[in-house]
Amino acid sequence: MFEKIRNTLIATSVLYLICGIIMLFFPKNVITFACYLVGIIFIFVALSGIVMYLKTEIKTAFNSFTLVMSIIFGAFGVYVLLNPETFASFLPVVMGIFLMVDSISKLSMAFDLKKVQYNNWWQMLIVAFILMGLSLFLLFRPFEAVEVGVQLIGAILIVDTISNIFTIYSYSKIK
Repeated sequence: MFEKIRNTLIATSVLYLICGIIMLFFPKNVITFACYLVGIIFIFVALSGIVMYLKTEIKTAFNSFTLVMSIIFGAFGVYVLLNPETFASFLPVVMGIFLMVDSISKLSMAFDLKKVQYNNWWQMLIVAFILMGLSLFLLFRPFEAVEVGVQLIGAILIVDTISNIFTIYSYSKIK
């Protein structure tokens, strides 16, 4: 049984290490590949819907809706294939807006704490400014934010690989 666990951990570790290195050192390529994959999936779904519509003998409102949605999915897929950076930067922009609103709220809370003479009000002020800075980074440099995220995931996979190697070593010492 230990042999199976060890072999699984070794295989997983090799895969994690390869993925981690690729994500850490080539984040733009990973992001672009993921965007292309999403675009291709949308186009595939669109083509499937169009084929289903064309093969249906009786055209109903649902079939027409499927055709319209398929065309929209196809157009979105083509857009993603032609503009992968724009698609990849969408999520950080949404998070940036959320963090900006949250940082403004925390800024207001800090000043409320100061008004009631709370001694450590400045801590909330610091948190608000840190969040505001992060939100501005996400809003104005969204693609770079995605790159940093991919690199972080890559680093985590490499750390997990090291953990797996330690686990294999530790278990191999057990008689």
